[in-house]
Parts: sequence; structure tokens; C-alpha cells
Amino acid sequence: MIRSRDLGKVASVRRWTKAAIDCYQRGCVCENCYYSEFFKDSPQRCQMKATVLELVRVLGVPQSVEPKESILEEEVVV
Repeated sequence: MIRSRDLGKVASVRRWTKAAIDCYQRGCVCENCYYSEFFKDSPQRCQMKATVLELVRVLGVPQSVEPKESILEEEVVV
């Protein structure tokens, strides 16, 4: 599991899902994300960024997909 300053904990990951690939391609920016509506008025925060970071750490970047921004600039403590 990874732990970052503001990401919390992530469950183990096994594969890239469509939602995770979409998040990776957006650079983990929640603006215009389909799922952002679910968390808009909720005290719970989306954990997709942490999931994407864990997927990159464990499996590497998704094949044939280019990120729009670098999401790996944050310091990730293992």
C-alpha cells in the first residue's frame, strides 16, 4: 500500500480498469470527471488518484496510453 500526505490508504490493485485509465489520462484532475458528481456533496473523498498511483507503482503505466499531465510528481512514501 502507498501513503501520501493527503491520499490515505489504497486497497491492493490487480489491473487497470476503464475508470482508472480515464483518471490517469486526465492527470488525476477531478474536473469534468464522471465520478466527481458522486463526491461533490459527500464528506467522503474520491480515492481514484491514490488507486492510479498504486497501479503505476505496481503494474506500470497502462499500455498505449499517454497521460495529459504528470501525476507522479508528488512524493509517495512506501
